[in-house]
Amino acid sequence: MVSAAVLAMGTPVLAQDDRPSLTIGVQALPAGFDPGLNISNVGQRVNYSIFDELIRRAYWEGGNGNGTELAPSIATEWRNVSPNEWEVDIRTDVVFHDGTPMTAEDVAFSFSEERVFGADRLVAVGPTYFGNFTAVEAVDEDTVLFTTSAPDPIFPSRFTTTMGKVVPKDYYLELGPEEFNLAPIGTGPYKLVEIRQGEFIRLESNDEYWGGLPPAREITFLEVPEMSTRIAGLMTGELDMITDISPDQKATLEQASGVQLMPALIDNSRVTAFNTVQEPMDDANLRRAMSYAVDRQAVVEALWGGDSQVLPELVFPSHGEDIFSGREAAHYDPEEAARLLEASDYNGEELIFRIHDGYYTNFLEISQVLQQMWRDAGINVTIELFSAGGQETFEGVWHMRSWSNGMQMADLTHPMINAYGETSIRTNPDDFRFIWQPPARFYELHDLLNTTLDADERATYFNEALDIVEAEAPQMEMFQHVDYFGVREGIDWQPYSFFMMDLGPNNLSFE
Repeated sequence: MVSAAVLAMGTPVLAQDDRPSLTIGVQALPAGFDPGLNISNVGQRVNYSIFDELIRRAYWEGGNGNGTELAPSIATEWRNVSPNEWEVDIRTDVVFHDGTPMTAEDVAFSFSEERVFGADRLVAVGPTYFGNFTAVEAVDEDTVLFTTSAPDPIFPSRFTTTMGKVVPKDYYLELGPEEFNLAPIGTGPYKLVEIRQGEFIRLESNDEYWGGLPPAREITFLEVPEMSTRIAGLMTGELDMITDISPDQKATLEQASGVQLMPALIDNSRVTAFNTVQEPMDDANLRRAMSYAVDRQAVVEALWGGDSQVLPELVFPSHGEDIFSGREAAHYDPEEAARLLEASDYNGEELIFRIHDGYYTNFLEISQVLQQMWRDAGINVTIELFSAGGQETFEGVWHMRSWSNGMQMADLTHPMINAYGETSIRTNPDDFRFIWQPPARFYELHDLLNTTLDADERATYFNEALDIVEAEAPQMEMFQHVDYFGVREGIDWQPYSFFMMDLGPNNLSFE
């Protein structure tokens, strides 16, 4: 029950403060807070309040929280001073949560060879975002010089991702990434004061925040795995906000008094990822047959009430209308599925479909629909449910799994490079999540996307890379994710088109 969980948190002793506290019911909590180790949807939801990006994406400028323009943050200005060099001016009035002033050295370290792009880097996925960096130097107290290996068409956008957050150099090195992950210090509007794994995370206002006084005195993210319990907690007032509501519960909230339903179309897609290194899924004909055998539009209509949309592979509306409309979304074609299945080496073997139950809204129901569609096509699929999403879900024999692709920055390179780039977990043979070895040309196209300034040429390279993905079929794009939030009346807040929850001075207020 929610009430028991709230009581278990205890009551902190606080100075007199008229600002309200906020309790948010979520389906799951992150295991830690280091921006480089917690790129998941649950990680970014919390990290956005603890850390600041060097440069921000101005989500708030879009009509539905989907703006794509850049905005100052820790950085106040940035300029391309030579083909391979960028100077970034930073604020000098920022302090970390422990009261230590943030310096240019902290910024330089956050994006340094030592931390994110060197051979012995501290953050394994760093090169996915900053692999073209060759040097980062604090020039003076408010200027940092970045040097890249080639002209960079998306340099400022790189810092708008969760990897673009600034960390304190001395404290980070003293603890190391693993300990920092559990005891983070950032510059964001709220600071971590307590965590109980699997129960709650409590944040407290950072009253010295450079962006203004945070609107809430305290924020608690409470893990409430059962959606019905989250909804009940919102109705009774025990919870102020809830996440991950399924579409079939929309009417419940729309008809309730004292609450409001807030949908957000997220730059994230639900996908079925194929384990291409496991027989018989190493056969591209089988993988493509499975894709053609699925009526995605029927899934969207039946389980999402038509609120979502079927996407082309690795393409989002935020890529721009020319790109988005130029690719055909995956379509249902049972005759082509039958032809490809006949051409494959599949002989009726049982295929294991692994699902992290409750993590992705409605995915169990989705997987059951897919299972029937594949059965109708002559493909034998068994669903395996896991209550957690750790390494054990990748052990043993399995053939496909529920996953998602997130557009970490508003550029053609994402989600393609963060999902299937050369340093991605999915393409690294040494990682337990390895599922696909792309051809060399795929990586060559990534390099061209990262170094080509001409927009038309970049679009050409992007489409060639997408052709490879469609031919190899390492995944089956399902649909764009829609997140539904429940919010108590009297709370003025705008969800964004990605998973972070902006609870800072510019996006949260109370009546």
